Amino acid sequence: MSVDDNRMDGAEARALHTFQRGPCAHRCPAGHGALRVWPDADVPSGMCLVCTTCGHRATVDGMSPHRSTEDEPAARPEEPPVVRLPDGIAPRGLRPDGTVRTTGWVQFGNMPIPTGFLAALAAFSAAVPLASLAPLVPVVAPPIGYLAWRLGARWRPASRAVNTRRVPIAALTAGQQIRLYGTAGPVGEVSSVTTGATGHLKVRMVGGLEILRRPEQQIWQVDLRN
Repeated sequence: MSVDDNRMDGAEARALHTFQRGPCAHRCPAGHGALRVWPDADVPSGMCLVCTTCGHRATVDGMSPHRSTEDEPAARPEEPPVVRLPDGIAPRGLRPDGTVRTTGWVQFGNMPIPTGFLAALAAFSAAVPLASLAPLVPVVAPPIGYLAWRLGARWRPASRAVNTRRVPIAALTAGQQIRLYGTAGPVGEVSSVTTGATGHLKVRMVGGLEILRRPEQQIWQVDLRN
């Protein structure tokens, strides 16, 4: 059998393209998503699978385009990576894009101030001017503020997150959890860090979100608690 006999014909190539757009597509082991179909004259089938982000490459069988001939487990279909706590469970407030909604936006050192306490304090402060009209209002306002926060937390669950240290973007590695914007707000887990065309670093999160930052720019690492 000649080498040309193993090359994919048009129908097989279209089938491979369709397969790579489906849920069982061969994926990049670094978490960059489905591999792209790419012509390759150096392999018998004439086609290979390539990650256009990191360059990971896998060959495919021309007689069975849905099957990769690479022996590495990473080239086999696998579930997309998701954010997990150390005990293996998903954090509260995990959103479809892989980011995590957080609570505890005020923090002294490494100690976050519970958002429920802040809600009660805000309700008390708002009720103090009404004390001359209704003396009991400042007394009942804090519990009402706390209960309102509890109801809101059920509607929009969030994880408690503690800022641990500031690091330059260039020092980030896969698996670290960081604040995406400033000192508070949503948290993402780093999937990869690559250099962009302008010299900025492109930080890709588990789930697909990407942010572009200068290498020396500082960002907060965090510890998700629940």
